[in-house]
Amino acid sequence: MAKRVSTSIAEGIYDLLQEWADEERRSISGLSAFLLEQAVRERQKQKQPPPSDEKPEKN
Repeated sequence: MAKRVSTSIAEGIYDLLQEWADEERRSISGLSAFLLEQAVRERQKQKQPPPSDEKPEKN
């Protein structure tokens, strides 16, 4: 089940999100959820250790 999150953002950022959401025909809430999901997935990729068959690079 999806969870709800409430947050506050600066007015200027809100205005930019509104423009972006309008361009993509999304709600600000939908766009925000999409952006947060993408950021979390990217962070998870960065945290994963390299596959064990790869040797670490030498400096």
